[in-house]
Amino acid sequence: MIRQLSYAIILTLGLAASALAQSPSADQVANGKTLFDDNCSACHLATGAGHVKFGTVVSADLRAPRLENTFHNDDTLLMRAIMQAEDQNGKPLSAPMSAWSGRLTTDQVEDIIAYLKTLTS
Repeated sequence: MIRQLSYAIILTLGLAASALAQSPSADQVANGKTLFDDNCSACHLATGAGHVKFGTVVSADLRAPRLENTFHNDDTLLMRAIMQAEDQNGKPLSAPMSAWSGRLTTDQVEDIIAYLKTLTS
């Protein structure tokens, strides 16, 4: 059962990576902005700049080039960070960042990533 679930997650991330390799459409970016505003901006600010304090934890700056550098320009790592709340090394992200799997679809997260790529510091 666990092995089947692992395969399903890997397949989903692989399919998402191939879709993200294509240039996003204007509709994807616009939808990503709406999704980001509705789900992410409370912690990462509307600009994506982050630095919101939650006790001793500070929310991440999601703007380029920091985002690309952290996740090695690998959209599958970004997808994993959002869906599974794991960092670029596969370790859990700091609370309050939680896994969005089950709350956002893979397509929605792809749109959010497309939007994030438009943000710069």
